[in-house]
Amino acid sequence: MKKFLIADDHSIVRTGISLLLKEEFMNIEIDECKDGDTVWEKIKTSSYDLAILDINMPGTDSINLLQNIFAFRPDLKVLILTMSKEEIYARIYMQLGVKGFINKEADDIEIRKAITTTLNNKKYLSPEMHVSQSLEANKRTPSSLFNRLSPRELEVMTHLLEGKNVSQIANLLCAHTSTIGTHKAKVLQKLGVTNIIELKEFTQMFNHAGYGITKQVS
Repeated sequence: MKKFLIADDHSIVRTGISLLLKEEFMNIEIDECKDGDTVWEKIKTSSYDLAILDINMPGTDSINLLQNIFAFRPDLKVLILTMSKEEIYARIYMQLGVKGFINKEADDIEIRKAITTTLNNKKYLSPEMHVSQSLEANKRTPSSLFNRLSPRELEVMTHLLEGKNVSQIANLLCAHTSTIGTHKAKVLQKLGVTNIIELKEFTQMFNHAGYGITKQVS
């Protein structure tokens, strides 16, 4: 019997993925979570063939959660299923140890493929990401500036884009406000922007323009 963990703060997403799994596999067991704390408790007490996780659950430090997961269960296969922009976030989370990264807007066929690929201990990226990586390898398009960010800087950026201030982010990530302030400053500097408004405009421009967007940094 295969055992799966699905973590998402939206019940309709958990239900949809559960249905896909039940159609794809026979005789399976599925646990569901809606926040990072519950994920961690499940991971500590149960073994899973595959964990399918969102990285933007309320009250969840996804970077710390994944680091703890892989420290405790280094062989656990993890597939990230999220609305976060793949070309911004996928590389960082793959570097942390996840096997696959796919957007929730992908069709059922592609999500099934992502699940079976990661379950078979192979890495999964969308066809679009493979094209992007090929272009970058051939130097036909520059790498995204987002690749300059560390995992923690990327997470701080995500919370800034959601409207959280430095104090709120510090509380969420259990860090000093000065540390978060330093991360914020590095994010702005590395992306060549001076404030949160410009940061939002830059990420929106990236989303509209697609892969390989660049920005002149003075």
